[in-house]
Amino acid sequence: MNKNLAFGLLLLGMAFMGVAFVFVKDAVTSYSPFVFLFYRFLISTVILSVIFSKNLKQINIRTFEASFLCGIPLFFSIFFQTIGLRYTSVANSAFITGMVVLLIPIFKLIFYKKKVKFIIWISCLVAAIGLFIITLKNGLQLNIGDTWTFACAIALAFYVLQTGKFAEAPNPMARVTIIMAICTIGSLFGEMMTVDAEWFPLDFNFWKGVIFSAIFGTVYMYSVQNYVQRFISEEKVALAYLTEPIFATVSAVILIDEKVNINTFLGGGLILLAMFLSELRTANLKRFLNSTKIVKSSSNSSKI
Repeated sequence: MNKNLAFGLLLLGMAFMGVAFVFVKDAVTSYSPFVFLFYRFLISTVILSVIFSKNLKQINIRTFEASFLCGIPLFFSIFFQTIGLRYTSVANSAFITGMVVLLIPIFKLIFYKKKVKFIIWISCLVAAIGLFIITLKNGLQLNIGDTWTFACAIALAFYVLQTGKFAEAPNPMARVTIIMAICTIGSLFGEMMTVDAEWFPLDFNFWKGVIFSAIFGTVYMYSVQNYVQRFISEEKVALAYLTEPIFATVSAVILIDEKVNINTFLGGGLILLAMFLSELRTANLKRFLNSTKIVKSSSNSSKI
């Protein structure tokens, strides 16, 4: 697959995920996150099982191993994010989740012993300032929703790294189907431990959120990601995640008239800047600076 096409498909998935933030928040405000996730993953598992039924016949022990190691962090990342959305704004949730871009190279250093560029540490400092600004309205403390969302970013970083680790493994569509099944089972167990669970909400907004998240935010998104990571790096995947907060914030403003205050605007902007800086290549920066010098030089010459 062409790398640009792969990145474009992933970018479309991020747009779906951004819109899904709005639907999820609307759905879980009044209902258990486990019930929502159970139906979301169950529908996703059924759809994937039908579409990729031939692939499921080729499952082996390695497929189960890769699915388990990818499925566990994915389940926790979505679970943490869903809980967080009950207590924080869509914009805050999206920007804090976006910090996965910074966590991926740091975790690579810690767990895979790979070097981290100096620009990454600068990016982390910028992101930390952004997070600090977002928390100013809460007395310099992350509210409970922001805290859950930061936990989501940590789990999501592990998921992206694990997906990259098994990117070359055969039968990726069978793997993503099993991952959804693992998430379904996890959600079911979680809901069974919830007191007074309402299993069949009679709320259109709830089911609208379930269906959109299942089809577009789950089936499309994770099928595409598991497939295209065979052709693009984890860092490139992280770059795509940079756009998710933008899609989510715009969707929240348009669809539910969410008010984005100055703290979220400034703090989120810094986190977005940090994500951009983390993907900046030193060679490209030098090239840009050199071209700037040439432009200035030619401008001065023309004046003379």
